[in-house]
Amino acid sequence: MITITEEISRSVEDFKDKLRQYQDGKLDNLKAYSSIMGIYKEGPKPTYMVRSRIAGGVTTVRQLKGISAIAQKYGIKIRFTTRQDIQFHSVSIADLGNVLDDLLHCGLTTRGAGGDGVRNVACSPLSGVARDEAFDVTPYMEKVTNHMMQAADSLKLPRKYKIAFSNNAEDTANATVTDIGFIAKIVNGQRGFAVYGGGGLGGNARLALKLEDFIADTDALYYVQAMKQVFAREGDRSNRHKARLRYVVQRLGEEEFSKVLRKELDQLRNSGQELKLSIQPSKSDLAHTQGKSSFPWEEKYQNIVVPQKQAGFYSVYIHPRQAAIDPGELDRLLNFLSGLDNEPTIRLTLTQGFFVRDLREEAVEALLALVAGFSSLYNIGNSVACVGPTICNFGINDSQELLRDILAAFTPAAEAVKEALPRVLVSGCPNSCGQHQKGLIGFTGRRSRGPNGVIPTYAVSFNGKVGPGSARFGDVYGEIAAEKIAGFLIDLAALKIKSGHTDFEQFIETQEQEVKELVLNYSVNRAAN
Repeated sequence: MITITEEISRSVEDFKDKLRQYQDGKLDNLKAYSSIMGIYKEGPKPTYMVRSRIAGGVTTVRQLKGISAIAQKYGIKIRFTTRQDIQFHSVSIADLGNVLDDLLHCGLTTRGAGGDGVRNVACSPLSGVARDEAFDVTPYMEKVTNHMMQAADSLKLPRKYKIAFSNNAEDTANATVTDIGFIAKIVNGQRGFAVYGGGGLGGNARLALKLEDFIADTDALYYVQAMKQVFAREGDRSNRHKARLRYVVQRLGEEEFSKVLRKELDQLRNSGQELKLSIQPSKSDLAHTQGKSSFPWEEKYQNIVVPQKQAGFYSVYIHPRQAAIDPGELDRLLNFLSGLDNEPTIRLTLTQGFFVRDLREEAVEALLALVAGFSSLYNIGNSVACVGPTICNFGINDSQELLRDILAAFTPAAEAVKEALPRVLVSGCPNSCGQHQKGLIGFTGRRSRGPNGVIPTYAVSFNGKVGPGSARFGDVYGEIAAEKIAGFLIDLAALKIKSGHTDFEQFIETQEQEVKELVLNYSVNRAAN
């Protein structure tokens, strides 16, 4: 978790002072001070979004009770993000300062949750409990987070700087598509990381370079700091559209970029600055599975119930519909967790949901019943969409409306149809806030000319993925009108069922021609002819 320092508390008071000046007409531009505090105006509306920084997605029942209380106190909405944060929506300008104060009382801050600086450090949400992890990367995320939060220059970069720690090759923290990412591995009994860098989603997306096959775990902070310094010096501060770190890779070339980073590392190590990490194995790392935990639930629950390496314990994935949760629903969930004999842990994910971890079998049963009304068993029901143009100033298409259409189409469908497709990732514009480029199914918002004029459309892509040696962006198969996408997905599910394939990636590869024909049948160009 983030250590709330005097500097963090002072940043809230400084912002409140600027806010008063803005309200008194003495300051013309609030955004210059609000974005670095994770506060953004909501499109044409008079309200604001406030993003609370949840380091690595690590939170507690107590903190979430505080989040719920804030939402109810000010009549605002709660939304989970694709960066393991929690956002408040529809916050009035009069309440901004009070919301920041209340978050501090919960041990939370918004500082650096937006603007040009070090963003929330991502961490695998099952780190510490996953059976197949190399080791628990949570302590490394926490050390890096607090080091970056204490450095003033971490908030004065050319653009956002994203860091990720994944506990295994599944790469659930997106380390292979980010500015600098670490994937845990053990070589000859020594803990360490494979290091990736210079990647990112969005416009001019780029897979991260593999910078090191293995470094000692103690050296991770040196790499984070060195990359930050390279970015601060080499990043383009004159053109925001080309200011991300991946453009430095593009300008210098991969080989030269790697040389520049290694030179920076050497200088940093010789500077006398002590950045070596010393992290002892956590309790979760010392835990061993004593016999295999049973799985007494139907097979369909395997999407959301995960046996832990701690024998007899499970994690349950909860995905509030369209990433938004009603405070009343959240309170019922938290009151249930508070009443358990053991204290569960909670981790937000990069898929707009969260895991409740360290649950015994009987608690899993009760929790599944409790959340059945707002969280789906099926991947398609747990799809991801960016916030959309009603809030975002860059939005092209209403991604939330599309997600509503998809959920409405699949809710009454047969179980086999619901089970057929993976999670869909939707971005209303090319910026990839919905992470469409890494999705097995991704949709990117566009505008195209149809028979009756310009209409909202989406490019559809398949088989994107993350992970060492396998990361790739999805291949675009065509462009479909927004109003036809739900029907297209129903037909795609039917095609997969007919093919007999259970693995979606294999289905796309082996039935490529049939899938392309289906896309063509729904395409904007076909509709216009």
